[in-house]
Amino acid sequence: MQDTNDSSLKNDSYRILSPTAILGYGFSAASFDAAMALELDLIAVDAGSMDAGPYYLGTSSQYVGKAALERDLSFMVNGALQQNCPMVVGSAGFSGASPAMDEVVDIIKSTLKSAGVDETKLAVIKSDIAPQALLTAVDKLEALGKMPELEPAMLEKSALVGQMGMEPIIAALEAGAQFVVCGRAYDPAVFAADPVRKGFPIGAALHAGKILECGAIACEPGSGSDCLVAELYADGRAEFFAPNENRKATIKSISAHTLYEKSRPDIFYLPGGMLDIRATEFYAVDEHKAGFKGSQFIPMPYSIKIEGSASMGTRCLSVAFAKTDDLDAEGVIIYGVNGIEENPPPEGVHEIGILCEVKGNNQQQTKDALAFLRSTLLHFGYEGRISTAGNLAFPFSPSDFIFGNSNDGFTGFFISGTRDPIFQKNIEQSFESVLDALHNQHPKLAANCNIEFHIGTKDKPLLLIENQTENLDKAIQANAATMQNLESSLDTEKPIYKGVDGGTAYHWSVHHLLKEEKIIEKLFPIDVLQLKQNDWVSIGTLSTDYSQQFQDTQTLPTLNTEPAPLLAQNTALKLNNSATLQELASVVRSKNAGINELTFDVLFKSEEAYQAALRSGVFSREAIAQLFQIQSEEVIGTYRYDPVRAIKFTLIRPLVSGAKGERDVFGAQQHARLLGLQIPIE
Repeated sequence: MQDTNDSSLKNDSYRILSPTAILGYGFSAASFDAAMALELDLIAVDAGSMDAGPYYLGTSSQYVGKAALERDLSFMVNGALQQNCPMVVGSAGFSGASPAMDEVVDIIKSTLKSAGVDETKLAVIKSDIAPQALLTAVDKLEALGKMPELEPAMLEKSALVGQMGMEPIIAALEAGAQFVVCGRAYDPAVFAADPVRKGFPIGAALHAGKILECGAIACEPGSGSDCLVAELYADGRAEFFAPNENRKATIKSISAHTLYEKSRPDIFYLPGGMLDIRATEFYAVDEHKAGFKGSQFIPMPYSIKIEGSASMGTRCLSVAFAKTDDLDAEGVIIYGVNGIEENPPPEGVHEIGILCEVKGNNQQQTKDALAFLRSTLLHFGYEGRISTAGNLAFPFSPSDFIFGNSNDGFTGFFISGTRDPIFQKNIEQSFESVLDALHNQHPKLAANCNIEFHIGTKDKPLLLIENQTENLDKAIQANAATMQNLESSLDTEKPIYKGVDGGTAYHWSVHHLLKEEKIIEKLFPIDVLQLKQNDWVSIGTLSTDYSQQFQDTQTLPTLNTEPAPLLAQNTALKLNNSATLQELASVVRSKNAGINELTFDVLFKSEEAYQAALRSGVFSREAIAQLFQIQSEEVIGTYRYDPVRAIKFTLIRPLVSGAKGERDVFGAQQHARLLGLQIPIE
């Protein structure tokens, strides 16, 4: 599939609504209604990720609550009917695996029935892969980053999905489907497929999809629970704005999200090619609207990412608060000291722990309320926020734990930590705003659940004891012994949970590329369902024709994929006059780039500050390695990206995300040690 710039398009613009960062994260009804006042060509949403760890694929579990899914899909389905436009859901069920994906399909069917629809088409594209289908190619699967050697026995133990590109979605739309539900999908593909099908340039469509994938996170102030609109043009431009007038799409906000979760700032690899933004220009349209032009798609030999999760034993945990920081606490994670990393950063970086506790008489409502609070607090946009990748570090996958029974009621909680000083200053207001959002979007959950947030500090820390073994009884015994040693130190006026069964723990077993054409062409079957007079009938199962994509790469020229310049060490500058990075930057954040890399983005407030940082040598490979106390070869690269005054660097993760011993599954709270860096100012 070659990039196009078709000036003969019947309509030279195409408008897309992304209602939220992840299906179930919610959005303002007023924002959605404002978007409905426009003429839309597509409503699309990304519903999943690897970010929250391997549990959700291993168990095919939802990451968000059922009530949240039903609410978001009700708005979207009825919006697509009102606009008479396609609706596409990617990575349905969060991991993209069945049966969680099937739950999304059932909600859409139910919503269409409630809307009184007599006739429509729904396409369901599965991404599940039987391990036997890959056994003949196990030696040819290429690890993406640092992964253990993949053995056939581990492959057979794994739950597997493939990450589809645009092609199956295009085939479903060509078959006349108005509603398309995809298993695991490349995030931008769900936004790009239909405009590409209609002739809009591929590079612009994919780049727009990259910005749209997280909704209003790409705005100022950012939020994972609000809407974003993109307008594509036949000449390769794309422009963005938020229906919520309190948010702005700016050069900084859309360019920052372009770099989000990627190892390098200029080239992004994807199914069938790469997105090249080395010549991309970002521009402002007005105070609330910004855009880009010049992004290019370059075909490459077709490949599919395979993701796999396998079990690794059972987990038992206990949670309590201590009266004092004077603890003999071997084997205990202490939030306020070392909750986010085993080896905490230097003095001056303060940490707090957060326990969110939900109690209710209904298990599903308790679970749904907890999930909404966790996801909303994770991405809540507060005044002065510069860490736009996430406010919390979660130690576990899953992050939420629910226990109890119908007689005594149900309790749910999650544990997390933060080192962000700006978030800490705004934390009480953030709690209040998140609770307000629950009341506004899910009043029944708010009315039927009792919710409390508890904070642990260095002086009175939050304690977490986790044991993981093949045998649950052994995990419980080890956990109880540690708790017994701490009894006299515990604060009995705050919640104490002992010996909570954390269920089966999982790890990422597969994170590899598949390039075998004969296997790829058999993946992602498309089941097209026809609704007629209240009955759903399958009218056929389609497969995707990749022949053009395979042919496009047979005569490719040699690709120039040289990275942006590495930043060099500079030992000559002295700190006669300096400022901290927190003073000079508008964005400082950390985030997973896949499951085994951690990437950092710094966007500067001014050209002077950017040039000072480039001269300083603070971001050289050697300086970064010293700051994070790692070997220089563990720094994959440090890059400059001049179009938006950004510096990016990427590290090899010490542990694969969600592995045993992990303390920040999303990687979103590793940026704090950067904030106090001194940048010489000439």
